[in-house]
Amino acid sequence: STSGYSVPAPSPATKSSSSSPTGGGMAGMGSMGGSTTSSGTSSSSMSSMSGSGGSMSSGMGSIAPGMSDVLRVQLEVVEIENNIESILSEIAAEKARFNALLSRPTGVEVTLPDSIAKVSFLFDEAVSLGEIENQNPMLGMLMEEEQVFRAKGEMEKKMSYPMFGIGLQYMLIGKNAATPMDQGMDNGMSGMDMVMPMISITLPIYRNKYKAQQRESRFIQQAAREKYRNTLNTLQSDLLRLKHQLDDAERKIALYRKQEQLALTAYQLVVQEFVSAKSDLTNVIQVQRQLLDYRLRQAEAIAEYNTKVASIRKLRSFQTSNN
Repeated sequence: STSGYSVPAPSPATKSSSSSPTGGGMAGMGSMGGSTTSSGTSSSSMSSMSGSGGSMSSGMGSIAPGMSDVLRVQLEVVEIENNIESILSEIAAEKARFNALLSRPTGVEVTLPDSIAKVSFLFDEAVSLGEIENQNPMLGMLMEEEQVFRAKGEMEKKMSYPMFGIGLQYMLIGKNAATPMDQGMDNGMSGMDMVMPMISITLPIYRNKYKAQQRESRFIQQAAREKYRNTLNTLQSDLLRLKHQLDDAERKIALYRKQEQLALTAYQLVVQEFVSAKSDLTNVIQVQRQLLDYRLRQAEAIAEYNTKVASIRKLRSFQTSNN
């Protein structure tokens, strides 16, 4: 049987052994040769063990990055699930608030679309300015207020003039029984109604009072006119500001749509590189986050665009449903 090590037999301390030095030397050489062969066998076994250990360590090294990637993905999933729950909670609170504003029970379902779409809107600055001046209810109220104060001023002006009155007074007189004192008098007029014409003249003595009222009406009328102009200028400036914000939102929509297409192409390339082991998971997650961020920004830009369109329509105060 072969073993890893061989122990040479001790040489006998006899004369015969000393008389044959050559044979002993050969035996020693044979034992040394045997030990050499055994040591070669042991080194080969050690190298095989070290080779197997190297393969085991390389196997552990190949497993560890995969497990770390799985854990990182799980961390991302947990964080995203938490964000989704927070957003759903905010949506439920906003639905309850919306129902409360409409005087409805908080449990009434509010239908929301899965995606937000850009509304179609054509903006003409000259037409919009004209519609603001002609159809805005705030300007209409101020215009009517100015007309009220103008009519009040005319009334107070006429109140300062002398007034003439012509009238007719009619009195119903019933027939009464004659008293002892009236027995000797003529009762022919008893029971006859009385008709009496009347003329009245009113002269304004305190004319300064009426003049002060007229000046007050003129000042109030002028204040209403200036308020109308100030409101019109404010509405026009608001319209121009909203137009600038509308154009800015439209540019952002085009920019984010283009960036989304580029990020989607980059994401597909990174995924292919990750499958072919040319890229790591960090690049995949980073590019995917950029893609989602551009999509979110695009949705926010569309929402801002639709909000500005609604604000412009509010300023213009359309009377038709087609606009």
